[in-house]
Amino acid sequence: MKPIIELYKKDPESVYHTWFLHSNGRLKAFRTIRKWLIELIKEIEEDTFGNDFKGSSLEMVVTAISEQKQVFEGAAHAFYWKPKLRIPDIYENIQNKKAFGRFLKACLETSSSEKVIEEIRTLDGIKIKGLGPAVANILYFLRLILLL
Repeated sequence: MKPIIELYKKDPESVYHTWFLHSNGRLKAFRTIRKWLIELIKEIEEDTFGNDFKGSSLEMVVTAISEQKQVFEGAAHAFYWKPKLRIPDIYENIQNKKAFGRFLKACLETSSSEKVIEEIRTLDGIKIKGLGPAVANILYFLRLILLL
């Protein structure tokens, strides 16, 4: 196993090098994600966030996330508006949209893990149809942004 690990560490195209080490592009992406999250929160607070994923600030956030690595490529799928299923219910339901915005803002503004867990529980308690785990990718990057 040790030779395999060493080979992996020597490969300049491995995730070890492109994601964990010397990744200025990743740091730039975090700033982009933060910028679009702030815009998304502002749009939700000002009631200017539309009722479709396409062309929205949420799409910009999720696109920046999904460009990070293949593991995040499917991140956008959960946020596509599926009218027949009425999911995710953040595009037509104003209260759900506002709750989603408050969640993002609270998580962006805190460095406390306890506060994030509290916010997750609050958001989960609202039972926004189709949102659930879709928020995990955004939350992952929110926490990384705060660590930088």
